[in-house]
Amino acid sequence: MGLFDIFKKKEGPKALAKKAYESAVRLSGDAKAVRAVKVRVALRATHVIDAIFEDGVRSVLGYDEDVMIAVAGGEDPPSFPKASADTCYKKIETPEGKAVGYIPFKYADPIFSLGVQYQSRKISADQAFQTAQQVAQHMASELKLSAYSVQPIEPLSWLRRDS
Repeated sequence: MGLFDIFKKKEGPKALAKKAYESAVRLSGDAKAVRAVKVRVALRATHVIDAIFEDGVRSVLGYDEDVMIAVAGGEDPPSFPKASADTCYKKIETPEGKAVGYIPFKYADPIFSLGVQYQSRKISADQAFQTAQQVAQHMASELKLSAYSVQPIEPLSWLRRDS
């Protein structure tokens, strides 16, 4: 350990999750290690998408209650729920244990909105599933999963079974 190593800031789980996703996007080649990274990121992305959708669903439930409390108290109602930068990061269960997964905001935002719309009954389960699949396909293209014969990102599979 060097003299100034104590001043180095360790990367937290969020930074590592983002770095893993961004590395997977940049990686190319035929190595098994490249394929392994892409598989891991794709699997984690599926879980993150599901968690973000569920957050969107839960946010509407909390929002309705917050509006009623504000109106009853004579206050202005809170703003409608929307995704934030923190929405991109979710704690997920992996075969190695709990981890933080990440997807870029450009994908997290529409998935969060889908959860809100689904819970608000503005879209059906099938519409939510189809739109989530489109978002996942864009993400899979960005990660170049087809070039590695990696299983595509398949979010909201539980929703498909329930509809």
